[in-house]
Amino acid sequence: MTQSDKTKTRVRVFYQIDPAGAVAGGIDSVIRGIAKWAPDDIEISIVGLTMDEVARPIGKWTDVQLGARTVKFFPVGRNNLPMQRSRIPLSVRLNAGIVRYYREISRDCDVLEFHRIEPALPFFFNSRYKNMFMHQKMDILYNPNSDMGWKHWPGAYFALESFIIDQIKTVFCVREEAMEAYRQRYPKYAERFKFIPTWMDPQTFHPATPDGRQSLRTQLLSQYGLEPDADILVSVGRLDHQKNPLLAIAAFAQAIAKRPTARLLMVGDGILRNDVEQFITQSNLVGRVILAGLKSPQEISQILQASDLYLMSSAYEGMPISVLEAMGTGLPVVSTTVGELKRVVESGRNGQLIDSHEPADLADAILKVLAQPSAPQRAASIELVSPFIPDRVLEPVFNAYRKGAEQTRLAV
Repeated sequence: MTQSDKTKTRVRVFYQIDPAGAVAGGIDSVIRGIAKWAPDDIEISIVGLTMDEVARPIGKWTDVQLGARTVKFFPVGRNNLPMQRSRIPLSVRLNAGIVRYYREISRDCDVLEFHRIEPALPFFFNSRYKNMFMHQKMDILYNPNSDMGWKHWPGAYFALESFIIDQIKTVFCVREEAMEAYRQRYPKYAERFKFIPTWMDPQTFHPATPDGRQSLRTQLLSQYGLEPDADILVSVGRLDHQKNPLLAIAAFAQAIAKRPTARLLMVGDGILRNDVEQFITQSNLVGRVILAGLKSPQEISQILQASDLYLMSSAYEGMPISVLEAMGTGLPVVSTTVGELKRVVESGRNGQLIDSHEPADLADAILKVLAQPSAPQRAASIELVSPFIPDRVLEPVFNAYRKGAEQTRLAV
């Protein structure tokens, strides 16, 4: 270890991410955000799955640029079908790759961080400090809308979790309810579980100037062939059972009957794309619901800046970053009441939250928000999201890294 290494806190993150790839996912955004906003004394490296074997080949360290930061990325496998159901789950590909490249990826780091429990298993006997993020309350395994493979074997999952949790020194939960549930489940380790909200990147997701918004709006209308007076609703996320895109479209179909200028732009892709396309056709919404596919964070920000309302119809969530990002650009939000949304969305002030999952109720909420003056709602969204920025949220995480690195060095 060089003198420079001794002054750095070196954190290695394990998740099926390609930090340079375009995937609509909250966990991916969390990992990129931590790496981008880490202070100079903390060095983040990532082990994951590549989406471009030429630019980021398997089995080699590659530099990836995240904002002003350069992050080392080591792909241990490929993720060439990120939005389709694979015969081999991504978590299995990741673990197989970790085992294959264990010697290389377990060196030159002080803290090991996991965003699912499975990648922690190969490091069970590794003495380095281990940190984990829990992005859900795992009773979602009993939710019929869950897309997690473990829902078929919840007992096996919780057995593995209890085996792994003994080795994890700090667990950050993005739902306060999940933190409390884990403290009750593992009272011996209750102090290890911490609540931390998610956040949005204010450098990327911020309001446009009036002239800038008009320019972006003109471009968006032209790109997708929308009318000048269109009310643009936007959603960002995977097309899967958790995000429940069919509910959003069904609600939009009812709202457009009373608000014919409305258009819905859906950013993302996923295993339900064929179902979504068929539903759009059957509902006579071709040209009114647009599937925009995957977009980069900068492209998503520009779409949000040009739009009028953010729509989410999820069956369950933690604290969805996509909502915070939309609010950062000044959008009001209409959503099902899931996760920690009540922290940032106040019905009647910067949008509407509904407790049901009925299309008619979601449609009514859409119409209510579109009928209200936009300027006060935009101002409220910007105000309510202002505490949820990296500088305010991530300091406990960075302090945990520093503490963990010190403990690792004392143990070596």
